[in-house]
Amino acid sequence: MDNGNNRADKLIERILEEARSDAGAAREKAEESCRAISADCEKRIAEQAAAAAASRNASVKGVLDGARTRAELDGRKETLGVRRRILDETFAAAARELNALSGERRRKVILGLLQAESAAGDIVKPAKQDRALIAGLLGQVDRPLTLSEEDAPFEGGFLLVGGSYEKDCSLDALMAQLRLSEETNAARILFP
Repeated sequence: MDNGNNRADKLIERILEEARSDAGAAREKAEESCRAISADCEKRIAEQAAAAAASRNASVKGVLDGARTRAELDGRKETLGVRRRILDETFAAAARELNALSGERRRKVILGLLQAESAAGDIVKPAKQDRALIAGLLGQVDRPLTLSEEDAPFEGGFLLVGGSYEKDCSLDALMAQLRLSEETNAARILFP
């Protein structure tokens, strides 16, 4: 029986040895699988971290670019506002100067307006300030004009009344027309 026990022990030992060998191989395979899964997870984590960093950087860049663009637009808008105020002040000062003209210079401006804007038979309704001046100039215009008894409702110049129209020839209207035609040139001079 000793021989039977010995054989059984050897068989058990061999089975155990094979089981240990299979278990070691299975363990080695499982550890290799774990390392592969771990490496794959590390790779995915790195890829996701890189994608998140790229997305964050793009978002930050977008926010900064947007803020920069808004700041540039606000700066341009403010600059244009300042330029507009300067142009308004410049033309307002010119209008004040034009309305303040006196003597020969005012006479030339009013006469020039009468000659350029009137048509035969027009009624001239003068500004109160220019009534006497215009009354004296009507004889120097080469077409028949009539002086109205009424005053025009502005500071300087006159109103021409024809059969189907009224034409504002006030000094303020003259300045407004001048502004329309010369504002761009004035801006070039003021803001080279």
